[in-house]
Amino acid sequence: MAPGSFEIRDLYPTSASGDLEIVVTEADGSVQHFVQPFSAIPVMLREGRIKYALSVGEYRTTKHGALTPSFGLGTLAYGLNNNLTLYGGVLGASNYASGVFGTGLSFGDIGSLSADITAAESQLVDEKNRRSRGQSYRVQYSKTVAATDTTVTLASYRYSTEGFYTFQEVNEFSSQRYNKRSRLQLNLSQSLQSWGNFYIAAYQQDYWSKRGYERNVSTGFNTSISDINYSLGYTYSETPGKDRKDQIIAFSLQVPLSKWLSQSWASYSVNMQKNGPETHQVGLSGTALDDNNLSYMVQQGYTSSGGDSRSSLSGTYKGGHGTVSAGYNQSRQNSQLNFGLQGGIIGHKHGVTFSQPLGDTVVLLEAQGASGVRVRNNPGVKTDSRGYAVVPYASAYQENRIALDTGSLGADVDVAESVVNVVPTRGAVVRATFNTLTGRRALVTLMYQNSPVPFGATAKLNESDAMSIVGSDGEVYMSGLNDGDGITVQWGAKTCRAKITLNALPGKIQRTTAVCR
Repeated sequence: MAPGSFEIRDLYPTSASGDLEIVVTEADGSVQHFVQPFSAIPVMLREGRIKYALSVGEYRTTKHGALTPSFGLGTLAYGLNNNLTLYGGVLGASNYASGVFGTGLSFGDIGSLSADITAAESQLVDEKNRRSRGQSYRVQYSKTVAATDTTVTLASYRYSTEGFYTFQEVNEFSSQRYNKRSRLQLNLSQSLQSWGNFYIAAYQQDYWSKRGYERNVSTGFNTSISDINYSLGYTYSETPGKDRKDQIIAFSLQVPLSKWLSQSWASYSVNMQKNGPETHQVGLSGTALDDNNLSYMVQQGYTSSGGDSRSSLSGTYKGGHGTVSAGYNQSRQNSQLNFGLQGGIIGHKHGVTFSQPLGDTVVLLEAQGASGVRVRNNPGVKTDSRGYAVVPYASAYQENRIALDTGSLGADVDVAESVVNVVPTRGAVVRATFNTLTGRRALVTLMYQNSPVPFGATAKLNESDAMSIVGSDGEVYMSGLNDGDGITVQWGAKTCRAKITLNALPGKIQRTTAVCR
């Protein structure tokens, strides 16, 4: 990839906290490694709720020579009451076995706390080919102060005995020699209202076979002034056994170009490193097409020393059945072309539905008979030929508004309600069902005894529960009609029935008159 700031938006952590080991391969082939800690609120479930997960797989890593054993993983959590949750899990492989048990406690205004203990037995690949046993103890805390809009996403401490190894450490030879002893971590964010946002993420950890500490602090501030976004960040890191301490200051701004080019932005960023060259980057990015489902980015980067100049071009198309991406990078040393294809599959009682890459919690949309209908605020998501679509990301334990774009409905399809609200649990696939009306649309003038049916009367298709209200002059809009359909009209104590006659012209709202008897 080209130099400069970047954002990972489609990676969802599979545990409560840990480290993301990020490997950045530059356009010239050089590789950078750094660790980004991530965290989530300690596990809490409502009373009587059970959450479980089972998975099998094969361990994969970018580390050369690492082991790739098959493994099985199972977790279970149960909400004893609204303030106490028990959780546990097991992980097994040919060279590793571990179990964890813990509890999550809610203290109301004070915050949430979780504590757990993990016991593990590991088969090490060393000169003695020995087995090792150990334990690890962890405490986590989270708190949001509503009055100041301060969020302590996670404050945690972990201590591991000398014989304890994680599954990752067992399978990567370099990590076997340096298993972790303790770790202290803090993630905090602070809203500054109209001034912007401030954040800090820091951790300190040490190892049984190394002297000194590994430390990392990332802090920053971002704000927006007159639709121009600014961000300023600072990163400090040090590694045990090395005298060099890395420091980076990064600044970026993003300017909207909507006056000249719809849904587009110009950007500039600079990274200043204590132990490296200063890098600059300018770029143009944006979205295109009616649904804004085509995104693009053009960037040009260079170093202050003049030693390198890099260019990149990339694009991503989000379709109803998946996501396609492509890019081209060029520097003085080499050029690189990449291509990617991602997607998901949901199986349900009516078959399978293809989708964009899936998140942890998703929504299966059902609008039978309505094909090619777009879903608002979800670029590229639209119903398939049977009327099914998948909204790939949803917020757990919150009301999610799923809205159809009625402007993309077919000529002979309508919906009784264009919005459905769902509240999924975490990790669930929840269904959002829309009542579709397949047939013609018409503005019908209803006559009764040579006079229009009164204003406010109700009209209903004999084979449907959907009701329409008669307007002035006996006019009523109805959808899902077929030639010869019968309708029932009611006002006060009176009821009459009429038969609809339609012409053969498709795709238009017809005008017709029906006599009610």
